Amino acid sequence: MSANDKLRKAQVVQTNLEKLERIPQRSYDEFAADFRNTEASLHLLQTAIQALLDLASGICARLGLDTPRTSFEILERLEANGRLPAGSAARFAPIVGFRNRVVHLYDRVDPQIVWRVVTERRRDLLDLLGLLLAIESS
Repeated sequence: MSANDKLRKAQVVQTNLEKLERIPQRSYDEFAADFRNTEASLHLLQTAIQALLDLASGICARLGLDTPRTSFEILERLEANGRLPAGSAARFAPIVGFRNRVVHLYDRVDPQIVWRVVTERRRDLLDLLGLLLAIESS
């Protein structure tokens, strides 16, 4: 993955998180009052998480780690190699699982879960981005 590709992936995450901040989220009722909030959040979260996984996958390849079979294994490989702090794979597993649900079970995504990810787990995306960029700069 080129330096430009890495930068673009990081920018996707940052831009999507900034856009998510503009979506009403003081309460679930406010969030759910307009279906566009859920739909926009789904897209922004899915593409931000995918960008993070792409970055992490590129790091695995650059380090010559065994090819992960699943998205979750990408984080496990980096943790096992000492590139991510202990417990990182488990910490970020819910956001990987959320992305998988959106992609594969898109017809069964609960809007309340989307709202909870937007309001309670959004910081995890920024934290994971920081950890991945730290690996890249080392």
